[in-house]
Amino acid sequence: MTENRKTIVISQPMLMPWRGMFEQIKLSDIFVFYDDVQLPMGGGKGRGFITRIQIKAADGFRWLSLPVRRSHQGKQLIADAVFAHHDWRQQHLESIRQCYRQAPFFERTYESVVRPIYELQTDSVSEFCMNSTAVLAKELGLNRDWHISSRIPKSSHEDASARILELCRLFGADRYVSGLGAMNYINYDLFEQARVAVAYMAYKLSPYPQLHGPFNPYVSVIDLLFNAGEDAPDCLDSGAVYWKDYLNLLQART
Repeated sequence: MTENRKTIVISQPMLMPWRGMFEQIKLSDIFVFYDDVQLPMGGGKGRGFITRIQIKAADGFRWLSLPVRRSHQGKQLIADAVFAHHDWRQQHLESIRQCYRQAPFFERTYESVVRPIYELQTDSVSEFCMNSTAVLAKELGLNRDWHISSRIPKSSHEDASARILELCRLFGADRYVSGLGAMNYINYDLFEQARVAVAYMAYKLSPYPQLHGPFNPYVSVIDLLFNAGEDAPDCLDSGAVYWKDYLNLLQART
């Protein structure tokens, strides 16, 4: 990879994402919230992390979940999803308070970062999640020009790779950095022909001081802020690897 590449990250909106998402944001020049795709409808792992996230608790972990009004008409876009009711905000805040009140940076993070996230008054699930990411990114020193895919005109095609490449071209990006989920659908030939390099995140999962037993790297990034405070940005230390090199690494491990 050359240092003058223009890097784009395209991700579905997520509720207060884990550290790995902010490591992706750190690598990006352009960030697009990918909200004109289908909201996962399944239970458990099928829901992904768009509307829920783990926080660490004394007894293991807890899920913070957003109540979504499910459509009965088939496909439901993330951009169209709204909250099913409005009595969840205080429940979330109380769970966070219970889990992190003994953390070294609790007072500052809870009052100046977490509480303002929950004060956003909106019925839109996507808007709430996007705002949570933007607020947390700013706290981590990651100021970005955020873009939203549902507000960007697109071609009539439904192919995921073609749509992502279309966004790359629109913003003049020649490097697309993705989490590992893209391995399930990405058309490498399409990107290679367009001279857009695909790179996958190589998460280090570096430990930091954490409450409540063994280290868990997969919790919301608020865990990092509560425990590391102003040192939190230094813990965003993962990089990205060109897709061919990444696949070679996977093969070498098997």
